[in-house]
Amino acid sequence: MPDVAAPLIATADELLLDDALRWCAAVGAVPDVAPDVTATRRSWRQASAVIVGEDLATDLARAALPRREHVVLLAREPSQWWPDAVALGAAAVCGPHEEDRILEALAGALDGRGEACLVSMVGGSGGVGASTLAVALGLAAQRRGLRSLLFDADPLGGGLELLMGAERADGLRWPDFDATHGRLSAGSLADVLPVHHGVSTLSWDRSGTTALPAAVPSVLTAAVRGFDLVVADVPRHLDEFGADIVGRSVLSVLVVAEDICGVGAARHVLDRLQQVASSIVVVTVGRPGGIGPAAVSEVLGLPVLARHRVDRRVRGAVDRGMGPGRSRAARRTASALLDTLGLETA
Repeated sequence: MPDVAAPLIATADELLLDDALRWCAAVGAVPDVAPDVTATRRSWRQASAVIVGEDLATDLARAALPRREHVVLLAREPSQWWPDAVALGAAAVCGPHEEDRILEALAGALDGRGEACLVSMVGGSGGVGASTLAVALGLAAQRRGLRSLLFDADPLGGGLELLMGAERADGLRWPDFDATHGRLSAGSLADVLPVHHGVSTLSWDRSGTTALPAAVPSVLTAAVRGFDLVVADVPRHLDEFGADIVGRSVLSVLVVAEDICGVGAARHVLDRLQQVASSIVVVTVGRPGGIGPAAVSEVLGLPVLARHRVDRRVRGAVDRGMGPGRSRAARRTASALLDTLGLETA
């Protein structure tokens, strides 16, 4: 990760060092190596994370080094080393076989940020404009100086990058992640995704692939560490991946048309959403002669956060590769969502 200090490996044990070097390589980091207490002391404060080998643990514990985060003690018999771990302020004592725990600790330290605000956009019925609002939300966040990612989790949708006009932008798409295994670093993911109008996208190419790769959970984990806002376009039937994304979201936005058929369809979607979502809000889409937001709220039993008015110019703008960013209606709705999330200008 740019601008993030290197991790530190404090050990003279060649076998432990080999393991630690391999783990650092797996998260894309080149570590500093300290074979003794003196060398460890020099790098202790600045390192993004510290892996302490059992051979130096007791001496380092006696050295009264300042407390810091992201310290892991690596030992062949972890249960014997807790007193030294407590003295060092280590977050965990791991054996060489506990690779996943150590990679998790390294990735968290190297990503250098907390988790992003993850928002799921779900259409209450087909063609209601949830994907368009997802793009508008990503663009609105970018205008506030936030790093945003559009996470296209709907294989049968039109494609968020098409809505953005970003289909020619260089970068990886979902089919490129088919062979991905293990953990991804946030920095690596951000570096390889297409960027258009300052917004990153993870969407579909034109190959006709209609299935998300098995790597979706690890990609999402990297995404929420690498951005300020991740906006996921989730299919309303909520497949396995969709349910997981919604379950991890701080907010799920159900977009509902203000007509009888739209509300009827949205009730079925809402039933499924409520099984996995922690927080749900409704955005209604105005229809000429429609039933209005109050009726939608009454039927669904949820308050309406915003009423979106359709801008007929958006379709033409999208067809010309300009995206929905110029629509005042989309901007107003997106701003209302960002305000609700507490995402102020960076």
